[in-house]
Amino acid sequence: MNAFSDFTTYAKETGSRLTDQPLLVEKTRHLNATQHELFNYTSDFDRSSEWLWGAKKTWADDTKAEAPGQVGSVRMIQGSAGKPIREVVKAYEAPRMLAYSANDGAFFGLCTDHLGVLTCEPHPDGGTVVCWLAYGRLASSPAKAWAGKKLFQVALGNGMKNLERKFPPR
Repeated sequence: MNAFSDFTTYAKETGSRLTDQPLLVEKTRHLNATQHELFNYTSDFDRSSEWLWGAKKTWADDTKAEAPGQVGSVRMIQGSAGKPIREVVKAYEAPRMLAYSANDGAFFGLCTDHLGVLTCEPHPDGGTVVCWLAYGRLASSPAKAWAGKKLFQVALGNGMKNLERKFPPR
């Protein structure tokens, strides 16, 4: 069995290329889905509310996108209250990688300069390894920094659990 690190290199290279902010959280799973199936599901912004933690409704604003759902597209995420979070697609390489950034106001001052990177790598034993990374600058206040890191741990952890419900682990 290959180690997850064999499948996360590209995700980390992409993150390093797109931001100079530190890696805050990494979640990686080996799921029972093809690369195309998993990538198509996670990059379908109209269905993101099925697996993104805290999302009640999601949709895409493609008015400035190169192509629907691709670079320049904005994933709109409506939670249970407040204005929707806007995540702009920064890089897109189907069926392998999606990178996006949220506006600084999205995280209540807990984190700025956010970048998310999600990669789908086929595994030689079948299925796909999904790697989800969150980068950003945490607030200078220790309490806010702790809360910001916890927010990403919970969001990515629960998002991965939701993906595991749809595509059971291998």
